[in-house]
Amino acid sequence: MKVVKIGGSILDKLEDFELKGDLIVHGGSDYVDALCKRLGIEVRKLKSPAGVEFRYTPKEVIEVYLMAVMKANKDIVAHLQSRGINAVGLSGLDFGIVKAKRKKIIKAVIDGKKVVVRDDYSGKIESINVDILIRLMDFGIPVIAPIAMSEAFEPLNVDGDKLAKEIALSLGVDELLFLSDTAFLVNGRIVDEIKADELDEFLHFAGGGMRRKLLMAKAALEGGVRKVVIQGLNGRTVIE
Repeated sequence: MKVVKIGGSILDKLEDFELKGDLIVHGGSDYVDALCKRLGIEVRKLKSPAGVEFRYTPKEVIEVYLMAVMKANKDIVAHLQSRGINAVGLSGLDFGIVKAKRKKIIKAVIDGKKVVVRDDYSGKIESINVDILIRLMDFGIPVIAPIAMSEAFEPLNVDGDKLAKEIALSLGVDELLFLSDTAFLVNGRIVDEIKADELDEFLHFAGGGMRRKLLMAKAALEGGVRKVVIQGLNGRTVIE
């Protein structure tokens, strides 16, 4: 069984990828940024103390986030259906597929200083409804948007890479595939293969979204996933 994560940066390049998997998780970063710009809403990305970038989602942004990522969701479903592949598009809200706890206090680093963010609508994933996902796979490919339900039944932004990793672990899949604009590069060259016990040393060469993917790969392999692949337009990196 394989879980595929479609990165938000390649939603307009789906023709260039082979979407083979049992379940798809996707992002929507470009869609969210574009809609925020049209509405005159500032797009802010923050960094955690560990150096991982994340989207700042106060109340006005989570509303835009919902619209944008569900547009992305239906575009992916339409793409699959156009190729004769049955698919159903959902968010983590549907059937309570993804439940998360709202991060009421988030630590970030701004201008080199550690600060606390209190008005964000991001969530820490707590549970995946595996039974529903398995039933849905009997009818086609579930396409899951990175939105979770909070304990107060609010929609929360959850990172797509993390969601893909959590679903992969919950389903006990063999492979987790990240589709991105690029494979993992070191000094401008693709790293074709990484052994699981080498991941920590390669983290020093990764920043932004790629660092997060390597961290998710490490957690997935430690949790029993056999292989993680980062497939870019320029090649692929296999981690196992």
